[in-house]
Amino acid sequence: MNFEEQRCAIQSALDKRKPAKERNLLGQFATPFTLASDIMKYVRSLSSTPLVSFLEPSMGTGVFYSAFRENFDAQSRAVGYEIDPYYATPALDLWKNTNLEIREGDFLSAVPDEKFSLIVANPPYSRHHHINAGRKQQLQNQVSVFADVKISGLAGMYAYFLILSTRWLKNDGISCWLIPAEFMDVNYGKAIKDFLLHNVELVSIHRFEPEDLQFCDALVTSSVVVFRNMPASEKSVRFTSGGSISSPLNERYVTRKELAQTDKWSKLFGAPATRTARQSIIGDYFTIKRGIATGNNHFFIIPASTAKKYDIPPSFLTPVLPAPRFLMSDEVQNTNDESKLPEKLYLFHSNLQEAEIKNRYPGVWSYIEQGIENRVNEGFNCRNRTPWYSCETREPSPILLTYMGRSDKSDRLFRFILNNTPAIATNSYLLLYPKNEFKHKLRNSDVLRNVWCALNSIPKEELKKCGRVYGGGLYKIEPKELLNVPATQLEDLLGRELTLFD
Repeated sequence: MNFEEQRCAIQSALDKRKPAKERNLLGQFATPFTLASDIMKYVRSLSSTPLVSFLEPSMGTGVFYSAFRENFDAQSRAVGYEIDPYYATPALDLWKNTNLEIREGDFLSAVPDEKFSLIVANPPYSRHHHINAGRKQQLQNQVSVFADVKISGLAGMYAYFLILSTRWLKNDGISCWLIPAEFMDVNYGKAIKDFLLHNVELVSIHRFEPEDLQFCDALVTSSVVVFRNMPASEKSVRFTSGGSISSPLNERYVTRKELAQTDKWSKLFGAPATRTARQSIIGDYFTIKRGIATGNNHFFIIPASTAKKYDIPPSFLTPVLPAPRFLMSDEVQNTNDESKLPEKLYLFHSNLQEAEIKNRYPGVWSYIEQGIENRVNEGFNCRNRTPWYSCETREPSPILLTYMGRSDKSDRLFRFILNNTPAIATNSYLLLYPKNEFKHKLRNSDVLRNVWCALNSIPKEELKKCGRVYGGGLYKIEPKELLNVPATQLEDLLGRELTLFD
């Protein structure tokens, strides 16, 4: 067998023996060789010579080095870091007679001792909540000192790898990163975008289609970001999407000015947008809030049968809508209408102190004791509330949105729900509250129904464009994103003074 056949067999055997949950926690998702090869082929086209020095900061078993040998001079110096001995040990044995030096250890803790002309990496996809708080603060400080960039505590490990690895890069050296495409749209991706715009020369970004998962065991939409370690210039940046990096389905060039003025870079793939006038948007008519976060829906969202069993009086109960997957209708007429709702549900909550509940409501106290026994009170939300069984409140909203959906169910991607009941909703929904100047109009049930129909007539592509996408075609839209969805359909119903763009 050649090197790649041996490496692939080793990788497969190692992955099968290591639990998927553990690999997910550490963000260990192996790059398919075909993808690594396509990436390496692309960066080779950007290099003036096949003899380069190569660094792989999180090498695993060395898939990028394997692809590197096929596209560059195999005599090139190469260094690979791997923190996990589970992968580093077999990799050391596999590549022992090559020019690859494998260093077992934490790349982000290593002090740069040489510079490289090429870095290619698939960094750990560890989410922010899997990063130790002390370690996170240390990395944030390093980024601030090195790049003068303030990185959010919500950023994943890949953000630190991309920025801090540049300390190891020669002037004019090429850096290429296979990372989640989410950085282009989410708030905690701002540090990466600032770094790419101001600290280096951004060359290109390729975004894979959401349905085309690059990792079979990670629901992440991937992108490939390439930059040079040199001062930013006025050169336009190549944006491609779909297909492969070497043969994309779509291509356009974006100016740095346009990048700096665009909050969501995913909007820039494909044809440039043209606008001549200020469109009305949902935010002109509504404020948006999330539904309540209980901290433990299994405990706090209860059916009428549980309320009856523990003799829980109405003062502890607020009608609540079921999760979107159980709410089959797009209109809720009455919380007692079993043809519309699977079962009448309530939010259990109270601000009364434990002693008063013990004395006055023994059944309620019995239910609370059950929560303590199941350690519900130790959950993050609950332990930060006094008393722990009190929940935030919301007014019932006349219109709600199911804000997550998959593209393979495009007819149900996002649903606006007309709520004619006093029921509130959990954070499975976004809640639309009319602004003060439109409240009087929307008290008219006919107008409200027409507005609801108009919202549901918004093309799903508009909602997708304003939201964000994850692997497997999972789309999501956040409150601020929903505010910016065009809603010209509402102008005739509610009116709005629009201004022209300057």
